[in-house]
Amino acid sequence: MKFNDVIGRLAELRSNPALRGMAWVFILRAVIIILNFVLITLAARTLGKATFGTFSIMFSAAGLFSVIATFGQQIVSMRSWSEYSSAGQQRLLKGAMIFSGVTCLAGSVLVAAPFYAWLAATHDQSLAASVTFYLVALSIMLTTSHLTRTAIGVGMGDGVSNLLLVVPAIVYLLSCLLFQRGAEIDGVFLLMAAGGGIAILIHAVSMWRDAHARFPEFGSSQTTYDTRRWFSRSVKLWISNGLEASNQYADVLIIGFLTTPTIAGAYFVTTRIANAFAMATGAIYMFSTRHFLRLYYRRQFSQLNALLDSVAGVTVAIIAGGLLLILGGGHWILRAFSEDYTSYYGALAVLSLGTAAVAAAGPSGSILMLTGHEGRYLSIIGSTVLLRSAGFFVLIPTFGVLGAVAATTVSFVWMAIMLRNSAKSLAGIDGSVLRLQGRLVGRRVSLPAE
Repeated sequence: MKFNDVIGRLAELRSNPALRGMAWVFILRAVIIILNFVLITLAARTLGKATFGTFSIMFSAAGLFSVIATFGQQIVSMRSWSEYSSAGQQRLLKGAMIFSGVTCLAGSVLVAAPFYAWLAATHDQSLAASVTFYLVALSIMLTTSHLTRTAIGVGMGDGVSNLLLVVPAIVYLLSCLLFQRGAEIDGVFLLMAAGGGIAILIHAVSMWRDAHARFPEFGSSQTTYDTRRWFSRSVKLWISNGLEASNQYADVLIIGFLTTPTIAGAYFVTTRIANAFAMATGAIYMFSTRHFLRLYYRRQFSQLNALLDSVAGVTVAIIAGGLLLILGGGHWILRAFSEDYTSYYGALAVLSLGTAAVAAAGPSGSILMLTGHEGRYLSIIGSTVLLRSAGFFVLIPTFGVLGAVAATTVSFVWMAIMLRNSAKSLAGIDGSVLRLQGRLVGRRVSLPAE
């Protein structure tokens, strides 16, 4: 290829509004990833191995049950907003937003009460209360951030929520480290809950203004409810999201049950590093899902395919770079958390292959959920959780963390294959990196801007 052609191609990419939007989202996500790693590193260094193990178990438990408490409204609210706002159905849109808000609040209360009772039975009441507050704030924030991302943008949705969730806790842990004071778990969770509460308030005000800007009579208009349809959607997505969250959080709980909190904390660190693939590609999926629904419901399939091609290309680059970083520098990354964790490099290397496979599937899971194939998504996630849990109970007693890693990796590869094949066969859309096979490298694309 001639030098002038390369310069021309780079100029074309630079002027592409979609790639500029993707770059902005990726930078935002990179900042969020770094801050999350800073939070975990500071917690590991200030709390001590045993206490950090307890922190990781509670963090995972709150994360799991916060998703359950949303009752599927993360995806339902996104889908309803895009479907009804695109069609100008103001009354249904208002009813759907009220339904999602009430459902999310009710789910948070119903889950938080037994969760607090469970923790208070075995831990200090102040600790149980702070973790429960964090669960409620995280649950509501998950729904508001998804909706705000779709309606307004990634920065206002995911950026505000993720930054406010971790920055106050980071400042607290950093001050404890600098002034050599002991850190308390309940203080960390209480600060994260406070940050989440502020993010919810910002989302609510922003969404109210945006709704009135699109529909000036939104507040005074009549409301139409399609409760049966929304409830049916919510149930399927609730189960799917709960099973998906168990893939992310339940492993630490099971390992803590089968071994010790210290080992659970080490596994928690290992999975956080390996999940850097999901965190990085999550930036691209935040961008794509924001536009996917609008393009899909408007039947603009040429732009949709162009969008997914660009997402797949960026995903390949992230996977390649991530594997090089983890396999080449895994020892140093683990040492940043604690010298005791460097012995888990082998487990990290194996687990990174499984998380890379999930990343390669792209937004296939979201495609299934957003196009009405929640049932298939549910069956895939359910079988993945079953396979993984069975592997834990069979392999962990004999092989320890390596057994857990092996079970997780196999289940992740299985899930990636099934998600890709199902999205392609049912929705007619291949969201994985395999969609790039046979594509023309030099094809021009025209995509939506952020």
